[in-house]
Amino acid sequence: MKPTKRIKIDTAARRINRRFRSIITAAAPVLITATLVSSLLLSALSPTARSVSADSKSKAILKEDQKIIHLLNRAGYGPRPGDVEKVKRLGIDKYLDLQLHPDRIDDSAIEARLSGYPSLKMSIAQIQEQYPLPQLIARELGLRQPNGQLQPKQNNPNAQGGAAEDENQKREYRQQINAYYRSHDLKPPQFLLQELQGQKLTRAIYSERQLQEVMTDFWFNHFNIFWAKNADRDLTTNYEMNVIRPNTMGKFKDLLMATAKSPAMLVYLDNFQSTAPDAKVPQGPARFNRRPGAFGNQRPGLRPNDPGVQGQRMPNQNQQQAANQLRNRKPGINENYAREIMELHTLGVEGGYTQKDVQEVARCLTGWTLDRPRQGSSFVFRPWMHDDGEKTVLGRKIPAGGGIKDGEMVIDVLAHHPSTAKFISTKLVRRLVSDTPPQSLVDRVASVYLKTDGDIREMLRTIFTSNEFNSPEVYRAKIKSPFELAASASRALGADLTNAQQTSQFIAKMGQPLYLYQAPTGYPDRADQWVNTGSLLERLNYGLALTTNRLRGASVDVKQLSLGIDNSDRARVLDRAIALLLKDDVSSQTRAVLEKQLKEGVPVKGELGEAPRIPTGGDEDAMASGSMEALPSRNKPVGKAEKAANTERLERRLGIREDAGPQMAMSAADIEIARVFGLVLGSPEFQRR
Repeated sequence: MKPTKRIKIDTAARRINRRFRSIITAAAPVLITATLVSSLLLSALSPTARSVSADSKSKAILKEDQKIIHLLNRAGYGPRPGDVEKVKRLGIDKYLDLQLHPDRIDDSAIEARLSGYPSLKMSIAQIQEQYPLPQLIARELGLRQPNGQLQPKQNNPNAQGGAAEDENQKREYRQQINAYYRSHDLKPPQFLLQELQGQKLTRAIYSERQLQEVMTDFWFNHFNIFWAKNADRDLTTNYEMNVIRPNTMGKFKDLLMATAKSPAMLVYLDNFQSTAPDAKVPQGPARFNRRPGAFGNQRPGLRPNDPGVQGQRMPNQNQQQAANQLRNRKPGINENYAREIMELHTLGVEGGYTQKDVQEVARCLTGWTLDRPRQGSSFVFRPWMHDDGEKTVLGRKIPAGGGIKDGEMVIDVLAHHPSTAKFISTKLVRRLVSDTPPQSLVDRVASVYLKTDGDIREMLRTIFTSNEFNSPEVYRAKIKSPFELAASASRALGADLTNAQQTSQFIAKMGQPLYLYQAPTGYPDRADQWVNTGSLLERLNYGLALTTNRLRGASVDVKQLSLGIDNSDRARVLDRAIALLLKDDVSSQTRAVLEKQLKEGVPVKGELGEAPRIPTGGDEDAMASGSMEALPSRNKPVGKAEKAANTERLERRLGIREDAGPQMAMSAADIEIARVFGLVLGSPEFQRR
């Protein structure tokens, strides 16, 4: 290890030692020391550390069980109790083939678990109706927000009043908004995020179509959007369910085209506003509805086809004013999507394109916009917005007068470019094999891409059957992301997840708020993304919270997992935990640290650190306005006091706290057993995949 790395890790260990009391459960004394945290957890997450399995290092090939575990960890979210034996009976090749054809796998059992997420099967219009923004309700009730102060419309905004009066006005505003939600059986948009996060966790833990879940996560991250940006609150559910999920193992071109025409992507990268500089806005009564980016003012709780909806969208005077403003505004081309589709979605930053290519692609994609954004929000091509002149993209001429075909030709050119084959292959190999993708495998996968017209399924088959994939050098060589850690731990323990809200919040606390990564790059798929002093302790906190049933909505039966072993026989409990969670494949170093901890640990009392209830850093106003500052990014830390205050304020205003139900009762003896299982979850072997 380099000296600079050692200094950083030693500093991190000292910080963890000072914060150590936060990982202790209040239910019973917990035996844990700084030695375990600094020696075991830090080594698990160090980017320079390697897989620690002694067996895998001493042999040139993996054992059969190791191959199965490796496949289950990379083509899924890890084994459940009995999965290794199941795959062994079926055969690795047959299991892989089934995973590559998810339509052949019966996954009907998961539907019952997903029934609590009604938005998954809703159209965009239905989502807009059932999960309206608070501002729309305020407008319907005649309320307003002058100067950032929430108060009833009838009150004078300039009236002089004390703090108590001001707070009363805010409270009255909130009460009226919440009363409207309840009386009309509606929910605020925050529930959409909770349902998205919940279904993602539920599928990862319980779906039999494990590879499809891995690829849904991969492709969403590749074509990343930010849930909290403007209308993407309404559009993200449709984006994952109907754009990403159906195309996870098809042709890459189809997936690329689907994302390009997705309302969510059009909004996220602003292409719905991109207009030729000389565009002329059509005249006539429909001109306002045809304005790019007009998100309308539909009344909450009314369906688009209900009588009176059209007449209630906006007063005629305001509608005319908006149309006049549009005519006076200079149209323009937006290059955001054109740049990202080449740099992040296809060619890569070194893919051979120029700034001129970005400009030409942006011209080709003018007019790709939204139809009736607040009444269903579907893709539409507007000829009047389109730059219809001749273009040249990557040396290929695109004749004038092509209309929508200009953009479709760009998609075709990018999808079939050799740089795209290399870029996509590199990202797939990095996700499924190693942070440092073997060039030999990348080249073969890229060749398959070009030969099969970008067939994702065949690229995956090439990866999973390669010698590079089954090499001991890549076995347990990738650090699990917080989401992967939570899903794999729940699977390994056979956890019963009835409400995913607090688990999602813990994932956010570990550094990966789901659907809330602001940058179009998506989360980096490297170890150093997850290795920082702020997240190390939270990983161990999570394992202990899960095994001791301190996560609302998640229950683990440690008595059943331990096969009735008495808690006083700690050596046998440890053996059982290692057998269940690590399949007895543990290094002598890890076992020694765990045994020493169980033998020499000193009981310390304290409380287990809990995740914040709401994974946001902003209040209801910022959330509702669509401000990207409403939620914290990894590059903009939020202080503890500010985060706590924002959490309390958001809960109070939106009333979105949910009771996840009672937790499974645990005796002091069971907690001792659970603690052992929790510590094994923090081992290097489990933290890696």
